[in-house]
Amino acid sequence: MYAGEIIAEGLLGATGLAWAEGTLWITAGGPGRLLRWTEAHGLAEVAGLGGAPGGVALGGDGAIYIAQSGGERTPAAIVRVSAGGTVSVLATSVAGMTLEAPADLAFGPDGRLYFTDTRGPAKPAVNTLAGRIFAYELDSGEGTLIRRLGPVCPAGIGFSGEGELYWSEVFTRRLMRVGPEGPEVAAELPEYHTPAGFCFGSDGRLYTAARYAHCVAVIEDGYVVRRFECSRGLVTNCCIGGTSLYVAEAEFGRLWRFDAGVTGLPLLRGHGLSARAV
Repeated sequence: MYAGEIIAEGLLGATGLAWAEGTLWITAGGPGRLLRWTEAHGLAEVAGLGGAPGGVALGGDGAIYIAQSGGERTPAAIVRVSAGGTVSVLATSVAGMTLEAPADLAFGPDGRLYFTDTRGPAKPAVNTLAGRIFAYELDSGEGTLIRRLGPVCPAGIGFSGEGELYWSEVFTRRLMRVGPEGPEVAAELPEYHTPAGFCFGSDGRLYTAARYAHCVAVIEDGYVVRRFECSRGLVTNCCIGGTSLYVAEAEFGRLWRFDAGVTGLPLLRGHGLSARAV
């Protein structure tokens, strides 16, 4: 176990997390909002989003891209927040398919924005809907369904240093990747280690939020080799900034920091600007 510190509170439903240039970007609920945190100034709200915002990705245009799972008055969508705080909806459907619950997103090596669409209730016994992974082109506003999964409740998404696409599956407790021969299991986690958002370190290890194990689990060669524990909180996401591991915990609304001892991978920010964005 590695001791961490709580650096911010009041973030009930904290889910999305991304680091760049000394600033941590966070999505939280109650109601949905985008915030930033810096060492010097602490927390500040950037934009109201409504609904249930999830993953965060930083664009090359200086904007923040968010997976919006939606709510009563907020459609499920991919959302853009400009550098000035203007919120615009980029897509509520892709390739003719209505988005149901986008969970996380990440720019790929090809410049497209990849995201998971969870679909259905968070109960494996009753959810028979296939999860989906889409790739979205900012400039054209066109997207493609690249993976139709089983009823696995896909959550986190990201790319390794080798450019391989990874995603996490809630119902199977698996971390998956697209290898040379197609999709394969990168790791199957122990009981309670339900994976969510994740990131990669420069050491080649994968760092994944493990929701009900109240920790970030560090994966190497398919096995858990280290844990960063967050008391009894529901851990939803993590990212590396400098050599610190930042962790979002949703149940009590806390932001944690640990000494990871490694840096993260260089940030992929996508190609070009979105002509459709405000």
